[in-house]
Amino acid sequence: MLPPPERASSSDPRGSHSDRSPAGRGRRSSDGSDCLFTIKAEVPDVETYLRLRESAGMRPRTVSGASKGLGSELFSVILRLEDTGQAVGMGRVVGDGGTVFHICDMAVEELWQRRGGGSMIMDSLMDYIAREASPNSYINLMADVGGFYEKWGFKPTLPNSRGMSLRLSGE
Repeated sequence: MLPPPERASSSDPRGSHSDRSPAGRGRRSSDGSDCLFTIKAEVPDVETYLRLRESAGMRPRTVSGASKGLGSELFSVILRLEDTGQAVGMGRVVGDGGTVFHICDMAVEELWQRRGGGSMIMDSLMDYIAREASPNSYINLMADVGGFYEKWGFKPTLPNSRGMSLRLSGE
């Protein structure tokens, strides 16, 4: 189990918990390369968050939006290369902490995709939810990658319900 998240940047004005020992687990990439990933419960700083979203091909977010949102999640992890410490992936859980949990910002840099890092992120997020969720809690996500999330029991909501979204126009 991973400890609560800490900030990735020790210069963050909201503080960090650098006195905690890193609690991560490493695993060789699925292609057999020597790269080892580690994962740690921590909140990405704004720069890392925006970079990881962009490098994973996700819709961009604004600096002001990221600054406001980061730090208010229930749980967050960063996937790093063990040899360099470079952040190459992340995932977050937002919600009310008891009955509603939304998995978001699942991102792995394109170069490191399909090597097991995304599964490590999801395992960590689902471990957190398993510890914190009440019976009959609602756990959701918006899947951009078909088939990936079924490994953790997720399935389309149709025909019983239909997910909906609203995107606000750019600043």
